[in-house]
Amino acid sequence: MAKSEDFPGNPKKAPTWMSGVKRAPAELPEPNLRISVKEMLAQKQSEAAEVGQLAKPSESTGTRKGLASDSSNQVTESGVIAEIPTEKIRVSPFQPRLTFSESAIEELSESIASVGLVKPITVRPLGDGSFELVGGERRWRAHKLLGRETITSHVREMDDAMAQILALTDNEGQETLTEYERGKSYSSILASKGERSIRGLARRVGVNHSVISRCLLLMDLPKEVRQMLDEIPSLIGGKWAKDFVQFSSTAPALLLKAVTSMREHKWTQEHALRWVAKEIASQNQKGPTDKFTDVEISGIGRVRVDGKKVELRCEKSVDAKRLAEQFEAFLKGIDRSLISGE
Repeated sequence: MAKSEDFPGNPKKAPTWMSGVKRAPAELPEPNLRISVKEMLAQKQSEAAEVGQLAKPSESTGTRKGLASDSSNQVTESGVIAEIPTEKIRVSPFQPRLTFSESAIEELSESIASVGLVKPITVRPLGDGSFELVGGERRWRAHKLLGRETITSHVREMDDAMAQILALTDNEGQETLTEYERGKSYSSILASKGERSIRGLARRVGVNHSVISRCLLLMDLPKEVRQMLDEIPSLIGGKWAKDFVQFSSTAPALLLKAVTSMREHKWTQEHALRWVAKEIASQNQKGPTDKFTDVEISGIGRVRVDGKKVELRCEKSVDAKRLAEQFEAFLKGIDRSLISGE
């Protein structure tokens, strides 16, 4: 009788006839516990640089100089994610937002204090150790309000044209820009040849070209009106831009007065446009007969004069037919020189 090999302590051997069974190595390599996380990160970056996945540090502008060597920084294909001192960051000359809500900045700072900064700001190096904001001024202001010494930043090298485009698109994803602010930014980009056509600009910023055209209309308003919009950019929207521009050529003084009332007396855009239209119509009227009057004649009725139209409404006790006969006789005997408009 064959001896059983199935007993405790006896190692089992894999059947030699089973295919696809991989034998375990005789010795397992010991884990390397002597290398630090910092060294591992440096090694990964070195390996990636050898195959051309990482760009070389720029010695001329200093985008990554002094940044990539810090293991706490993250090197990306387009730049470096790093902690930048808030005091070394300057505001962008291409910032499309003309006004900042203090209450909104306070709310944002409370959110950052509670959950942290969700999206890094974007900056570009200036070469003197300082950086220029490209996107995220509201987040930067909130950090300064909190007294934070540094802010997580995406450091990128870029020219002025790209900085203008990114400043605009970054704001579109945050608190909504007014149509005047967008129109002013679109006009600046086109004037600087950052983009040569409205359709090309529309593709780059991801909006319909008709929206850009509508916003650009606001740039045709008189200088005095645009100065008020620089202070309160939400005063006039693109929806009514065409009407305001039209009045700026036909009645510039009236338009300026209407927009001033919008700023000082909180007139709505619709009310301002109706007021201008009414004033223009009133100025175009000729002579006293063109004015509207409504007079009551006791015992007869009411006489309404509207431009060239005369309307007589009789009282209930008046026979309208007999009154018309009397009125006809009166008109036939009237001295026409007394009613001539010449």
